[in-house]
Amino acid sequence: MKNNQRGFMLLSVIFLTLVVSTGAMILLHANAKVQQRNSTLRITAINLANEQFAELESLAAGGNLHGGSYSFRGVADDLKSFNGVKEDSPPVEFEVETAVAESGNLREVTVTVKWTSGGEEKSFASKKFLRVQ
Repeated sequence: MKNNQRGFMLLSVIFLTLVVSTGAMILLHANAKVQQRNSTLRITAINLANEQFAELESLAAGGNLHGGSYSFRGVADDLKSFNGVKEDSPPVEFEVETAVAESGNLREVTVTVKWTSGGEEKSFASKKFLRVQ
């Protein structure tokens, strides 16, 4: 009896390495784009929260900031100009909620920005104390 099995040939090993490395490269590239998009969305949420704080600071300076909650919805169409976001992707909708708690001439303001990305709800929250004049 003669045993003809020799195991893998060098060419088979090289081909297998090429296929696996190509697959890994594709997955890493796709993951980087998703992370870049998520990072862009989070930065946009932070900017929306900062804009809300700026509006509330002007109200507080005028003495018109009272306790309660406020909310608005906005669509960030300009996100399509960032890298990592496809031109034909739907616009991302952000919801900004603001809660104001009164304590003398101080107001504890909490701004929460919510959005949905890839079917997953995400949010960013920030707190600040504002003095009412």
